Amino acid sequence: MCIEDVLSATVSRRRLFEAGAAAGVAAGVAGFTADAVAAARAGQNGGPGAAGVNFRWLGTNSWEISFGEKTILIDPWLTRFDSGAFSGRFNLQTPLSVDEAVLDRHITTANQILVGHGHFDHLADIPYVAIKTGAMVIGSETHANLLRAYGVPDRQIVTVKGGEFMQFDGYAIEVIPGLHGMDPNKQFIVPTHILGIPPMPRTVADLPEGDTLIYHIRIQDRYSIVAMSTGSFIERALVGLRPDVLIAGATGGTNQIYKYNERLLGVLGAPKLVLPTHWDNFEAPLTTPQTPGPGVERLIADARTFAPGT
Repeated sequence: MCIEDVLSATVSRRRLFEAGAAAGVAAGVAGFTADAVAAARAGQNGGPGAAGVNFRWLGTNSWEISFGEKTILIDPWLTRFDSGAFSGRFNLQTPLSVDEAVLDRHITTANQILVGHGHFDHLADIPYVAIKTGAMVIGSETHANLLRAYGVPDRQIVTVKGGEFMQFDGYAIEVIPGLHGMDPNKQFIVPTHILGIPPMPRTVADLPEGDTLIYHIRIQDRYSIVAMSTGSFIERALVGLRPDVLIAGATGGTNQIYKYNERLLGVLGAPKLVLPTHWDNFEAPLTTPQTPGPGVERLIADARTFAPGT
């Protein structure tokens, strides 16, 4: 999870979001629900094909990226139960649950599922989605061991360390080592690694970070996406990438990171489209209207200053 938001109390429903100023937030309107859609279509200069690449945000860091007949999911967590994270009573012993009806309503297919990191608001729904769809799940050793604990078959699990660049039919996925965001004390929450198959996870505490990964998706060598899961990164690991789309962590806690937006937009060459992620109250129901908070506002302001073409 992004505990820096919990401790900083960053989500504000009183703030109005400037339509059209969006640095790419879904439709760029105020008060939208978590199930929002954006599309990056092929333009005059080409692209991945006439169908374009479609992005569907399902709250938190849950993304569906589809092109042609392929679908990639990132951190599909839609259950959104209450752990007290947004009421000042965060409880690591909160029981885990999976809302199968919500997942069935919104997710029907997947070729790959990419694990950004292992906290409950990223990984807890992945085992159900993986078993349901038969998708390949890509994540670190910790993530793989947690998936095995849930009963996901080994044939669906790909364990990565960072640096892998995997070729698929018409697209490729590169794995880049990342960092989780920090709280105001410059600390991480549940940063543990799991080196063997644990007992079945029962509580929020049973799902540690277990490495944070950033993904670089290339489609037909003509269109590229960089996808983060939280509000930090290793700048040197991103050197040389020039994505068309950046899914950027826009948590309230990005203000704990030195020149976060300036460095992120700079090292990636001011991407054409930026889709902020993980800025919402991720424990409110998926249908709850929300307005972006300080993390998104800072991203918009910094993009105007340091990447006016974004």
